[in-house]
Amino acid sequence: MNALARSRKVSQRGLLESQDPVETEFNGAEAAVDGRPIRALLVDDSPTVLKMLSLLLKQHSGLLVIGTVTDGYHAVRRVVELEPDLVLMDLRLPGMNGLEATRQIKARPHAPAVIMVTADDTPECRAAASAAGTDGFVGKQHMFGELPAAIRKLFPKTTLLPSLA
Repeated sequence: MNALARSRKVSQRGLLESQDPVETEFNGAEAAVDGRPIRALLVDDSPTVLKMLSLLLKQHSGLLVIGTVTDGYHAVRRVVELEPDLVLMDLRLPGMNGLEATRQIKARPHAPAVIMVTADDTPECRAAASAAGTDGFVGKQHMFGELPAAIRKLFPKTTLLPSLA
């Protein structure tokens, strides 16, 4: 069994959840928060998108994926458990959607930054995401070009460099 397979389990609701950091390491760049990497939770109902986001973040030093979940309910729960600095949230999720999950996450003290990463890149979706409390918005069709810049905007004291690993 490989490391990625070991890091995941199926929840009681049959949803894929990460138990351990996902194949992304801190590679020594200036850290974002208290001398440590930016700790990110990825939320999307597509295992393919979760893998693409993990690979994208792995290219940048100073980022650590600490978990992945596939629905809004588990996103809220994992934020409480893992205390990430950043949540990359899809809009359309089974059960609780990304807007409601974001509202609940942002209502908590010391809430992480939330960037909505969605295929629904319309003015209406951007407005709804902003009203829910997101700190950024990136269309999935532009995530490889725009997501690193959106993260840099939220964590300006961090240098996100291509990973040496």
